Parts: sequence; structure tokens; C-alpha cells
Amino acid sequence: IDGFKELAAEGDTALNTLQTKTGATAEQMEDYRQIMNNLYSNNYGDNRGDVANSIAEVKQQLGDISAEQLEKVTETALLLRDTFDFDVNESIRSAKMLMQQFELSADEAYTLIAQGAQSGLNKNGDLMDVINEYSVHYKQMGYSAEEFFNSLSNGTEAGTFSVDKLGDAMKEFGIRSKDTATTTTEGFELI
Repeated sequence: IDGFKELAAEGDTALNTLQTKTGATAEQMEDYRQIMNNLYSNNYGDNRGDVANSIAEVKQQLGDISAEQLEKVTETALLLRDTFDFDVNESIRSAKMLMQQFELSADEAYTLIAQGAQSGLNKNGDLMDVINEYSVHYKQMGYSAEEFFNSLSNGTEAGTFSVDKLGDAMKEFGIRSKDTATTTTEGFELI
């Protein structure tokens, strides 16, 4: 009986935290309760408080999304944390950046992140930073999200030490290709 009481108290505390962090209505809290219980019962999160905090982070960053999307994104963020040691907040921010820059769904963004991690793009622990800093520059140069990740992958396979260096090189190329400096003009004439 004491274990059940502790479990119930943990759930109530987690829900209170979630409501405080999101400002959710009573109706929304019913959805959030169900999402928290679903995720926790499927072995996502360390405890209900961890799941509630993750739900709150998704909600805070992605705003008005359906309960179904909220559950799926939170599940994926927790899975990436447990698999690749990506901070939930960081992976949500990176997925959101990909969604905004390349008009992707959350599923598409997280699939690219997972595939990138699987192929070694996070070997130096900087994949999330690269997505957040350089996706805008790739988009400005007309790259798709897939081309962005393929560029990083190709550079890594060619021996580049860090995907950050690849992103920075593309950023600098984008800047140089738009300026009208004499050295830039001469460089393009040589090409």
C-alpha cells in the first residue's frame, strides 16, 4: 500500500509540475496525464517526473500541437536521449529548427537526426549545435534537409574531423558567394 501511495504522489507531483510549466487547462491536463502514463508504462523516462518535464519541454518549444503529436515527439525525444545521449531540450530545439527551415514534420526531422547519429555525425558531440547553427545557411543556399545531412555525411566520410567545420565552411562559402569583393569575383572567374 505504501508503494502505491508513493507512486500516486509521484504522479500528482509530476502533473502539478507539468501544469505549472505549461499553463495547461484542466481539459489539456487530462490529455497530458494520459500521455505521461502511456509513455511511462512503455518504459520511457526515468520516472513520471522525468516524463512530465519532457512533455513540458516539447509543449514549450513546439507550442500548439495535438495530443497525439505531443506524445510522439516526447517519445522520440526520450528515445534519442536514451539511445544517443541527446538532451531532450537540445533535440527538440534541433528538430524545431529543421522543421522551420526545411518545412519538415517532427517525424521527418527526428528521423534525419537519428539517421545522422547512426551514421556517425555526432562523433564529436556537436550534431545538435550544427543543426541549430548551420541549417539556416544550407537553406539559404537552396539545400534540402536531406542534402544538408548528406553534405555532412559526405564530408565526414572524406575525413573531415568535425561536422561543425563542414557547416562553417558552407556558411563562409555562402557569405563569400554573395559578396562583391574583388577577391570573390576573381575566385569565381578562376573557377
